[in-house]
Amino acid sequence: MRTNRTVVLIIVLLLLAVAAGGYLWMRSRSTPAPASEATPTEPPQEMVDIVVAAQNIPRGERVSVENLAVVLQPWPKDALPLEYFSALEQVDQKFARMDIPRGMPVVPGMLGEPGGMLSVEGSAAALFESGRVAYTIPMDTQGAVGWAPMPGDRVHILAAIQLLSVDPEFQSPLPNKFTSLPAAEEQQLGGDYGRFEALPNGQDAFIYQSGPSIPNLVVQMTVQNAIVWRIGTWSEPAAQVTAVTAQGGQTSGLLGTAPQEAEATPMATPIMRGDIEPVTLLVYPQDALVLKYLLEMGADLDLVLCSAADSGPVITEPVWLRYVLDKYQISDQPSDLPVAATPMRTPLALPTVVATPEQ
Repeated sequence: MRTNRTVVLIIVLLLLAVAAGGYLWMRSRSTPAPASEATPTEPPQEMVDIVVAAQNIPRGERVSVENLAVVLQPWPKDALPLEYFSALEQVDQKFARMDIPRGMPVVPGMLGEPGGMLSVEGSAAALFESGRVAYTIPMDTQGAVGWAPMPGDRVHILAAIQLLSVDPEFQSPLPNKFTSLPAAEEQQLGGDYGRFEALPNGQDAFIYQSGPSIPNLVVQMTVQNAIVWRIGTWSEPAAQVTAVTAQGGQTSGLLGTAPQEAEATPMATPIMRGDIEPVTLLVYPQDALVLKYLLEMGADLDLVLCSAADSGPVITEPVWLRYVLDKYQISDQPSDLPVAATPMRTPLALPTVVATPEQ
């Protein structure tokens, strides 16, 4: 009897356990899962379009928008450089004063006008287009078109040359001097070489020159499309450059205390010129040799200012006395009359600068 009660108790306990498990299972199915905590969304970051190097730009390279050297790229406002460019036109045709790696924001301190600022390495005087060299010649007010040319203008160079007749072997001015080699009983003669002529009275005479020979003057346009680089002596102003990282803002800066766009460069104060100033031109290497030769031979040089719309070569004829007589029909002088031009002015020379001791 006791055994039957035990079996019944066990069965009842098992049924209760199954019922309780089923109840809990049903409750878990009907109870909704707790809502997950919402992730807070960050506000969108404000961006500003700035000029960024689209390719590596080496020092001295001209920045060209047409060649896609730079692009406008969104940049986080809180990571902007202290100064920046917001339009491609602001950097087009300027020169890189330092190597600018790809992806770096282009800031004003990295660029400069030709000859305008000191570079990180070397002189800004060397920042001009590849293939040309800088060469300086002395000019006066008249020869420099009244100092009208400004840096960036193109000029042609006129050269006036005096040609003197010389002995082809001795390379000395004519006429030659001579000494006769007489026979044993003849007197030795010497002096300037001349010629014998019959005078109007029929008497023979020895004719020789009364003074130095007058050289033949020839004028021609020589070097063309030289670019005016600077007028006056070179002086390099101190300049400061802002360094920025390629992504993430500035690392150091000397250009301000808050992000701002680059301001336009103020116009330069007019400079008073002396009567003679050095004029530095950008020419091709061979043209630099031509200018050096002309200066050494004492040629008189003048500049002619070219139109901004003209950049091609010009073909001219050399001008000398016969050309002028024929061109302008100066008929009161026979074309075969042996005439010559008088000497020109003395070639220009830069004044010597004497350093004065400090007081």
